[in-house]
Amino acid sequence: MSQLSKALIAAAGNAGGDFYPYTIENSCRMTGTGDYFSRSLSTSGNQKTWTLSFWVKKVATNLYGAFFGAGAGSGYNGTNVLNYGERIFYATYDNPSPPYYYVGFNELLRDTSAWYHIVVQLNTTHATTTERQKVWINGVRLSDYWYSNYIAQNTNGYVNSASYTHYIGYNPNYSGLHGYLADMIFLDGQALDPTSFAEDINGVWVPKDPAQQGFTFGTNGFWLDFSNSSALGTDASGNGNNWTSTGLTSSDQVIDTPTNNFCTVNPLDPEGASNTLSEGNLGVYINSQNTSEESGATFAFESGKWYWETYLLSTNSSNLSNVYVGVKDPNGSNYWMVRGNGGEAEHNGTQTNISGLSWGSVGDIVGVAVDADAGTWTVSVNGTWISGDVHTSLSGLLTPFNDNGNSANQHNIRVNFGQDSTFAGNTTAGSNTDANGNGEFKYAVPTDYLALCAANLTEPAIGPNSDTTSDENFNTVLYTGTGSSQSITGVGFQPDFLLISRRSANEYRWMVDVLRTLPTGFNPPATTERSDITDAVTSFDSDGFTAGGGSGYTGTSGNTYVAWNWKAGGSGVSNTDGSITSTVSANQDAGISIVRYAGTGASMTFGHGLGQPVDFMIIHRASDNFIAYPFSATGNLTNFLQMENLNPYASDSVCHTNNSTVIGLNASGARNTSGYNYMAYCFAEVEGFSSFGKYNGNGSTNGPFVYTGFRPAWVMIKKTNGYNDWGIWDAKRSPYNVVGRTLFFDSTNSEYSGNYLIDFLSNGFKLKNDVGISNDSGGQYIYVAFAEAPFKYSNAR
Repeated sequence: MSQLSKALIAAAGNAGGDFYPYTIENSCRMTGTGDYFSRSLSTSGNQKTWTLSFWVKKVATNLYGAFFGAGAGSGYNGTNVLNYGERIFYATYDNPSPPYYYVGFNELLRDTSAWYHIVVQLNTTHATTTERQKVWINGVRLSDYWYSNYIAQNTNGYVNSASYTHYIGYNPNYSGLHGYLADMIFLDGQALDPTSFAEDINGVWVPKDPAQQGFTFGTNGFWLDFSNSSALGTDASGNGNNWTSTGLTSSDQVIDTPTNNFCTVNPLDPEGASNTLSEGNLGVYINSQNTSEESGATFAFESGKWYWETYLLSTNSSNLSNVYVGVKDPNGSNYWMVRGNGGEAEHNGTQTNISGLSWGSVGDIVGVAVDADAGTWTVSVNGTWISGDVHTSLSGLLTPFNDNGNSANQHNIRVNFGQDSTFAGNTTAGSNTDANGNGEFKYAVPTDYLALCAANLTEPAIGPNSDTTSDENFNTVLYTGTGSSQSITGVGFQPDFLLISRRSANEYRWMVDVLRTLPTGFNPPATTERSDITDAVTSFDSDGFTAGGGSGYTGTSGNTYVAWNWKAGGSGVSNTDGSITSTVSANQDAGISIVRYAGTGASMTFGHGLGQPVDFMIIHRASDNFIAYPFSATGNLTNFLQMENLNPYASDSVCHTNNSTVIGLNASGARNTSGYNYMAYCFAEVEGFSSFGKYNGNGSTNGPFVYTGFRPAWVMIKKTNGYNDWGIWDAKRSPYNVVGRTLFFDSTNSEYSGNYLIDFLSNGFKLKNDVGISNDSGGQYIYVAFAEAPFKYSNAR
């Protein structure tokens, strides 16, 4: 980091803002191809007890790599902490003779957009076998094994033995570490848990300042903070246990850290599947022009002013003029781009030419400045801006991407989103910062434009640094029925809308809300309102609800259940915004509203209380369909879905208005008939908390990546051009990837496991198999998602 940048960040109150009690300023980028750290110990330390803590940002999901180890040779001759493709794998060799000991964990680390905290503890003195080798991810201990053969008591491992070379990012049997490494700490002779290194703040796992923890590092303990760019292996612990770097240069010190996560090219975007990524996912080898070369990025935005640079490195043709730069919708087909060959600009296939715009030489740097508020973007070449805009029609969700405009060309480029002004050492470093001092660039950044990093993202209204957190507005609770009345706690608030499903046996769902007098509820997929089931849910409580024990819907003894809870506005109030008076329970901050209204049999409007247009709405009356309107996904008022069945989109003209205050309906049996009361469950998108959108399936195990702007807690998906179920996934039933436990709104079936696969990620979700309910080739899908944590702060999952 340049001294200018350090001064600007300090003046701005540090990149972590006021949320992080300790901010990490630097990380080390490692490519896994001949770059690593090594150290030969002068004195052996404690070979029975030690703790290793580090933060890592992965760059791929299928690459093997060694985080840390000692000893070298064939097989597992040594002790190694490995990134075993997608799993954490701990292996050690009984020193000085066999056998081998392994602990491999099923938790899949497939998030490449944010940071993991990993703690590994060895304590062979422990009397309990399973307590001798322990691993935690983001403060949660791993306990689901695909292989385990624990080390014998009081065994000496290779780590801390002066007889063996120690490595970071290297193992002779595996590739090196692919990704970013920050704050690696090794404590010789101590077995500490993760709370010694990090802490939970409002649901986010954040680092503690190692200098304030009073660590006793021991003989061979160290702390690599990567603050010395000329000697990245410098030990900051005071012990002088420095490491020798191989294949690493000062350009591998970057400012992408756990407290200020930066945008990179997204390896999970199947549109870029034919490209090869390198240099911490900032380098892109763009393959020949085809349908899978459009590598999007890990950040997306709908507002704000953003700047990044693309460095043209090499090509197999005479020039690089066919490289496109631009933006696209990460969840759809919208795109805007321009290439240097005659300034050819394109929007969804329609081409124009920008006079005087060209690039194509090795070393050219193309700057991109996007004003999402104004819907415009422009470019510069080697610091000289073109006159005017490339396009003036940008709209919706946007992410940076690059493309290839010639089928005979392959190009190498480097992208800098603000974390790497040296472009991996291929040009002289820049010292220009963005408007907040959080990103570094080669050329001057336009006034008020920002780098794509977490510190520059808007503070979400719902989040760990706000007045209310995600789990104070939506939460999932798991419980087991007792056969008698039981208090279900742990929700964190008094729910106003509650959907319960039995997991371990077939059963109808149970749905209740605060505007209907308990015990009255619905039992989808059946459409009849029920007041005769008196022991399903008997009360809403301050931290949950009371479930009766005599009902299979909510409390059969020994059966497992899941309860999804939403917070609206408590007991309803009268709303006169529409042509008729409605009763509304609204939580405007979270975009959640429950409405009760009386049908008129004629055109009318009713108030919903959200203060912004509705993005997703469910309407129901006793003994009629559950009608879902995915307004934001369809962009119209006519398309709707029936939630109690598999049917695709239907269309009519019943809904005629959706604005910030009212919904308008014409006459309809299922939505507006005189003499009937109706319930409307209305949701409006809140940045960082909820997302309502659409995507297209590709029928592949490398399925679509769907950007939500948060780490999901709950996702519901429905195919709109075919007959398929309404699938529901959540982070409590599947606490790690792959998320494979599925229930259906439209079915009484018990929980499926392993059939319908999704990965929940720090910034969205990714479909993992070819199934009709979520990822058919040619399938068109809508989704509803609620957050665990906004992307600005979320840990990798």
